[in-house]
Amino acid sequence: MIINDKVYGREEINEPVLIDLINCDSVQRLKGISQMGMPQEYYHKPVYSRYDHSVGVLILLKKLGANLNEQIAGLLHDISHTCFSHVIDWVVGDSTKEDYQDNIFSEFLELSEIPFILKKYKLNYQDFLDLENFSLLEQHAPALCADRFDYSIREISWINDKNFIKEIINNLINYKGKLIFISKDAAENFSKGYLHCQVEHWAGNEAKARYYILSQILKKAINEKIISLNDLKKFRDEDILNILIKKGDEFILENLNLLKKGFRVIETESEEGIFLKKKFRYVNPEILINGILVTLSEVSLDYAKTLEKIKQESEINKKILILK
Repeated sequence: MIINDKVYGREEINEPVLIDLINCDSVQRLKGISQMGMPQEYYHKPVYSRYDHSVGVLILLKKLGANLNEQIAGLLHDISHTCFSHVIDWVVGDSTKEDYQDNIFSEFLELSEIPFILKKYKLNYQDFLDLENFSLLEQHAPALCADRFDYSIREISWINDKNFIKEIINNLINYKGKLIFISKDAAENFSKGYLHCQVEHWAGNEAKARYYILSQILKKAINEKIISLNDLKKFRDEDILNILIKKGDEFILENLNLLKKGFRVIETESEEGIFLKKKFRYVNPEILINGILVTLSEVSLDYAKTLEKIKQESEINKKILILK
């Protein structure tokens, strides 16, 4: 199988188990799940799919010399995402943690076709239930890991040229089972790009407003039994949107149209304003310098100051108004 990835380029996948997993329904479904929470038609930034990200993580792990089990884990780590990705955390979860898909991962995997595919290759699905067993794939923030690196480098690549991205990737290594930079400059370029995504996009007022609007739509649709939580687990974004358009009431249709046509968001201190809080994401990767591991903030005063400033600003939760 040949994959032409927008970030890593051409990659050949030869392992039969990986090919079967990539082609299975649970992974293919991710092509219809937007990484950004909703399809392009309803969002204000470019989007890519959970499938793009999952295959990207697999490719990155492969390039870093991860063993087959960790590559499998990388491919499967997002299969439990519902329609609209982290918008679900605004419906039934916690928007400041964004961990609903983590909480249902084991159950989702067990009930899927994946255990049967793994068994065919004499692999046990239970070995993949705890993703924290795979140190290249998952690390607690602010450490770097393949998951965290891939979803951010994809977005960073939209606003930087190929050489900039290539330089970052080429200075990333597998050091004793962890993702480590071997260049301070590459680590700083990546980490500042990550912070840019956090401030200008992921936790930006418009992104929060769009998540809020869609979450209100979904809550109403679930309460009125137009859709169910189970529907969000098994269908794709467009499937749910088609149901909402066909069966939704005036509130649902008006707000879907609002997401489509756009709106203004302003910060306010008025009583009409609403507080919206989203997960704070940041990285402080390790760098190997003269055989010693140090964090970026230890060797870059500029990054340490920038990170602290953004952290403090994130704790100030201001009200916003959504203007139609």
